[in-house]
Amino acid sequence: MSGPASPFPPGDSGGRPALTFRLGALQVAAPILGGLLAGTALANVLLVVTAGEYMTSGELRSCLSAVVIASLVVPALPSRYGVELTHNWLVVLGNRRREIAWRDIIGLEIRKTAGIRTVIVVVADGRRILLRAPMSLLDRRFDHKAQILTDWWVAGRGGPYGG
Repeated sequence: MSGPASPFPPGDSGGRPALTFRLGALQVAAPILGGLLAGTALANVLLVVTAGEYMTSGELRSCLSAVVIASLVVPALPSRYGVELTHNWLVVLGNRRREIAWRDIIGLEIRKTAGIRTVIVVVADGRRILLRAPMSLLDRRFDHKAQILTDWWVAGRGGPYGG
C-alpha cells in the first residue's frame, strides 16, 4: 500500500471507510501458537519437577496435535479487529464498533511492549484506546501505517495546529 497523495481520497463522502487496517493471519496466529508451544514445554517441565517423569509420547503427541490444528485453523479465521479511516471518524473495530471523531483525538502514541509496537489513541475525555491494528509484529510496514494514521489525524482535526 502506497498511501494516498493526500490524506483523504478524492471524492470521499465522509461516511464510508476510505482505508482499513486489519491484522494479518500470521499476526493473529503467532501469539496463539507461541503460547501453545510454551504451555506444552512448561507442562512438561512441571511434570518433571513435581513427578520426576516426562510426558508420555501420547500426551506429547496430543499437545503438539493441538498446536498443528491451531496453526491451520487460526489463520483461516477472519480478523475482526482493526481500524477504518473515514473523512470524519477513526472507527475502531473489535467486539464492538467505536467511532471516534478526529477532532476528539488529542494525540497518537506508539507503545512498545515485549518488542511489539502498537498505536494508542488519546481522546479528549482522557481515554487511551489501544488499537489492535496496525501492530509491528510481523509487519514491516508498521511505521508507514502509523504515519498514515498520523496524517489522517492531523488532516481530520483541521491541520497541524488543530484549527
